[in-house]
Amino acid sequence: MRQLYYSVLMLLRGRSNNLTKTISLTLGLFIGILLFACVAFQLSYNRSFDKPEQLYLAYMTNLLNSVPDEGSPYTYGPFAEAMRENFPEQVEDATVWRDSWELIFYYGNVRLSQRTIYADSHLFSTMGIKLLAGNSEDLKTDGNIFISRSLADKIREGAELTTVIGKQLYLDRKEPVTVRGIFEDLPENTDVPFQVVASMAYFWNNKRGGWGFDISYASLVRFKNPEKDIPSVEARVPEMIKKYLPRFNEDANNRWTIDFRPLTDLHTQNSTVSTMVMVMTILAIAILLIAAFNYVLISLSSLARRAKEVGVHKCNGAANSTIFGLFLNETAILILFSVVLTGGLMYLFRDFVEEMAAARLLSLFTVHNLWVPGVVVLSVLLLAGVLPAWVFSSIPVTQVFRRYTERNTSWKRPLLFVQFIGVSFIFCFLLVVLFQYHQVINRPLKYDPTRVVTCWADVGGDYENKVALFSNLPMVESYTCSGQLITEGYSGDTFDTGDGHKVATRLDWVTHSFLPMMRIRLIEGRNFSSAKSNGTALTENNELIVNQTFVRQAGWTGSAVGRMVKWIGTNFIVVGVMEDYPVNSAFKEQSPIALVVNDNWGRTHYVRLKEPFGENLAALNRLMQEMFPADDVVFTSLEKELKEQYVDVRRFRNVVLLASCSIFFITLMGLLGYVNDEVRRRSKEIAVRKVNGAGAGSIIHLLTKEITWIAIPGVCLGGICASIFGRRWLDSFAERVDVGLGAFGVVIILLLAIIAACIVWRTWNIANENPAKSIKSE
Repeated sequence: MRQLYYSVLMLLRGRSNNLTKTISLTLGLFIGILLFACVAFQLSYNRSFDKPEQLYLAYMTNLLNSVPDEGSPYTYGPFAEAMRENFPEQVEDATVWRDSWELIFYYGNVRLSQRTIYADSHLFSTMGIKLLAGNSEDLKTDGNIFISRSLADKIREGAELTTVIGKQLYLDRKEPVTVRGIFEDLPENTDVPFQVVASMAYFWNNKRGGWGFDISYASLVRFKNPEKDIPSVEARVPEMIKKYLPRFNEDANNRWTIDFRPLTDLHTQNSTVSTMVMVMTILAIAILLIAAFNYVLISLSSLARRAKEVGVHKCNGAANSTIFGLFLNETAILILFSVVLTGGLMYLFRDFVEEMAAARLLSLFTVHNLWVPGVVVLSVLLLAGVLPAWVFSSIPVTQVFRRYTERNTSWKRPLLFVQFIGVSFIFCFLLVVLFQYHQVINRPLKYDPTRVVTCWADVGGDYENKVALFSNLPMVESYTCSGQLITEGYSGDTFDTGDGHKVATRLDWVTHSFLPMMRIRLIEGRNFSSAKSNGTALTENNELIVNQTFVRQAGWTGSAVGRMVKWIGTNFIVVGVMEDYPVNSAFKEQSPIALVVNDNWGRTHYVRLKEPFGENLAALNRLMQEMFPADDVVFTSLEKELKEQYVDVRRFRNVVLLASCSIFFITLMGLLGYVNDEVRRRSKEIAVRKVNGAGAGSIIHLLTKEITWIAIPGVCLGGICASIFGRRWLDSFAERVDVGLGAFGVVIILLLAIIAACIVWRTWNIANENPAKSIKSE
């Protein structure tokens, strides 16, 4: 207890230094704890379900023309049921669902936007989600839904939770659905987020999801003994599928394999996520090391001043271990104070922190994750506390009678070297992130989203009526519609281009006005004709427009116009070739695209508004509400939706930017502490040189030369590391920016200039000081 008392007294005497150390530690702990918490949060995805190690997703990999794709977690609709029936000894349970969508439900006049999946009655038992009310068997009936506890709280109006059972909501204001169950809210760290579960019977009743078509269903299997069961099941799955699809894998050029992968690996298998986790870990380690080393440099810059204080303690009987404990306590108190400030900052700026981490603070720092800040704080205490405590405890007792001069300072240089590496690495890496973010936000789309707003709604009647309705509105410049939104990847199917060659293609059903309205350029051929003949149940005619990538993958030479392509058993003729335009984000390669014409499938509306855009968008939505009071018709900006594709990149940019600013200020504090220490240590030498005629310039050169030889290799090494990790991060993107060595060179030169300016600023006074003052103090 007495040691703690003396430690507090020592802290009160050195208030200016302690303020600098506290700021440095707070910045380091704030960013370090936040980054490590984000990493732990990302690594904990899909682990909140009951016995998650038993849960495996079924993946289908397509071998098209003997070239396998990366595989995707989608299978046939009845696959889960078949697994339960055919493998009762290995499979404990299995479920199927369709990917979650943001659907709009109305409770009275209350509009509720909720993530929704369509699933079978085995969803809750397979995943281990707790049912608070209701019977899962009710999910077998179309029109029934199960809702989360948080949604139930919004509509129960203060009554008991079970009173929600039986209430009706209206999907898109039209379709009534009945609440038949309530389940516990899912945590944020899951790749299967949903607040509403609708019955999969909706798809079964509409003849969707059968064997051999519509491979867009996720099948999750709970194995009894995964290590033992999965190899044998994977070997027998093709035989099982042949019971339902006798011609399965008969086409040698278009074959499928099925395997099972852990649900817990789904999130981290994403290359973007794994790279971001790696980079955030490196940043967190770097900033904690820099903050700790900075504390050491600032602490030891007061060595000459505090040596006599240590000598007095030793004269009064304090042992080396006592002095060691005093200074370790001092560090612990400052770190504890910094932890309190860090917690206050996180609470004060919680909106910014939650937006950056894409999770609530309570989710980042759950009881299970509290070990993360604990380990971070303990690590900083050991790194920052042990070395100064050891150095101060080794000061001999004789220093009470004379001025203490430290002779060997070479051990300080590696600490400064590490800080220079860290600040150079983070700023050069920030340059890569900023350039790539600018690249993806401003990528050439080959279509024009300017002032375009979109909405999915079954309103307006047939195509001619829709054109007449929207084109006559005063705020509308032009209108078109199609089957799907241009940013959501389109449906997928395989086209036979002849000679046994097949192309896996993204497909959309468009209207005649789609290409000109979206300003997609035809580089060969023509637009769809108005003829309605020789089509199929899905198209109005047998015409096809493809993009350049489709032509390349088909292996065609010469003109593509007039080529015959077979799809769903019908021959289509290519009438036009359009420029490549992306239907996915910059994370994915350009896909082959084929467009067919069907005016009656146009439920995705595209409207190009006149200026002023914001006012006209608000006016359009007000008018839609008046014209279609029974429908949910809300238009949103297409440009905004494009930017939302890169929300994770923007968050990562903000993380790196915040870490960069923090490391920069911490490094400057450490540098200034080091320079102050050198000035005190060499004051007599400087005075003697000045007495012998040395000018201010030569004195500044004397003090800057040593640091310069530390700074130059440090910032260069940091730039090299940033280039390596920058390329690794860029590998997550299909479209990558090229950051040349010149850009890194500019950052390195700027950092060296800032370092030099700081040194000159701190040494200017001593270089121009009267040498008699320094000699007198000796």
